Amino acid sequence: MTRLRFLIAVLIVACALVVHAQAGFVGKWRGETGNGRAIALELKVAKQSLTGTFTLAQQTAEIKDGKIADKTASFTVALDGRMPTIAAELVGQQLKLVVDGVSNPVMLSRVK
Repeated sequence: MTRLRFLIAVLIVACALVVHAQAGFVGKWRGETGNGRAIALELKVAKQSLTGTFTLAQQTAEIKDGKIADKTASFTVALDGRMPTIAAELVGQQLKLVVDGVSNPVMLSRVK
C-alpha cells in the first residue's frame, strides 16, 4: 500500500511539472534581433500544442506545427516567402529563440 501511494505521488508531481513547464510559454514575449528588428510572440498552449502569433518588425504570422516538450518548443511561421523552423527554450524568465538558418539566438522577455 505504501508503494502504491509513493507511485501515485510521483505521478502527480511529474504531471504538475509538465503542466507548469507548458504554462511557462503562455503569454506575450518581446525582444529584438541582432540588427534591432522588433520581435513579439503571443503564445497559447493546449495539451502538447503551441499556437499563437509571431511578429517580426511589422509582419505578423500565425504559428504553425507548434509542439512542446518540457521546457522546449518548436514551431514554424511563414514570413517573406520563407517558412523557417524556430526552436524555443525557457531559460529562467526569458525565452531563447533559435531560428533555422540564423546564427545568433534571440532572447525575449515576458511582457507583464
